[in-house]
Amino acid sequence: MSRKNKIAIFILVVLTVLSLALVVISTNSDRLNGIFRVLGTPVRSAQKGITKLGDSIAQRFSVMRENAAIKEEIDRLTEENETLRQRNRELETLEDENAELTRLLEIKEKVTEYKLIRASVITRDITDWFNEFTIDLGTRDGVKNGTVVMTSYGLVGLVYNAGYNSSKVRCIIDERSALMCRIERNDELLRVRGTTNENFTAGLIADRISRNAAIYVGDVIITADSGDVYPAGLKVGVVTAVDVDEDGNRYAVIRSDINFTSLTSVTVLVRPAGEEADAG
Repeated sequence: MSRKNKIAIFILVVLTVLSLALVVISTNSDRLNGIFRVLGTPVRSAQKGITKLGDSIAQRFSVMRENAAIKEEIDRLTEENETLRQRNRELETLEDENAELTRLLEIKEKVTEYKLIRASVITRDITDWFNEFTIDLGTRDGVKNGTVVMTSYGLVGLVYNAGYNSSKVRCIIDERSALMCRIERNDELLRVRGTTNENFTAGLIADRISRNAAIYVGDVIITADSGDVYPAGLKVGVVTAVDVDEDGNRYAVIRSDINFTSLTSVTVLVRPAGEEADAG
C-alpha cells in the first residue's frame, strides 16, 4: 500500500473515533447536557462535517477499488485478445500450408514420375547480377545438377551445383537462364529467358515467337518438354505485355507469381534413380 493511502486510512480512523466520542459524550453525560444544548448546533455541524468527510474518503476508496477492478479486467481482456490473435495467426498459417499442399498435389498428378521433397532456403544471392540461392538438400537426398526447383505457384529454377548436404539453385529470372515453353491456351512454342531492365529489376521475357502465333495479355506460359530437363506443364508465368523490338521481332513480358527475393522454402523434383540431367 502506498504512503498516500496509509495517510488517508489513518485520517479516516481518527475522524471516526472523534465522531464516536462526540456521540457518546453528547448522549451519556448529564453534566454536559447544558453545554451541548448551547453548543449542540456546532457539534452537530462538526459531526455532519466529519461524517461527510468520512463518506468522501470511503467513496474515494470505492472508486480506487473499482478502478483497480477495471484495470484488472482490461489486462485480462488484452491478454485474451492477444491469445486470440495468436490463434488466428496460427489458423491462417495452417490454411496457407493446406492450400500449398493442395496445389502441390495437383502438380504431383502432372509429374507422377518425380518425388516431391520440401527444402529450406539457407542462403540467398539475389543481386543486380545474380539470382541464386542455396537449399538444405544435396546428393544424399537424391538432388543432382539439373534437379528442378519450384513452389506451388510455379517454376523457380534449376540446381546447378549439388553438394552432399546443400545445393545451389539458379532462378529462371537470372540472365543466364533460358528454357523452352508453350502458351497453355494454344500450345504455341516460344523461349523464356531471364532478363534485367535498366532499373536492375530481374524479370522474364519470351522471345522466338512465331509471327503467326496468337499470344495475348493474360496468357499462361508453361514449360515445354525440353530434353528431359523440365517436365512439361509447370507454370512459368503470365503474359503482361506483347510488343515488337527494334528488329521487328515479337516478344512478350512474363510475370511470375513467385517473389524470388522472399523465398524461404521450395519443392524439389527428384528424378528417379538412374536418370540424370546436368545444368551448367
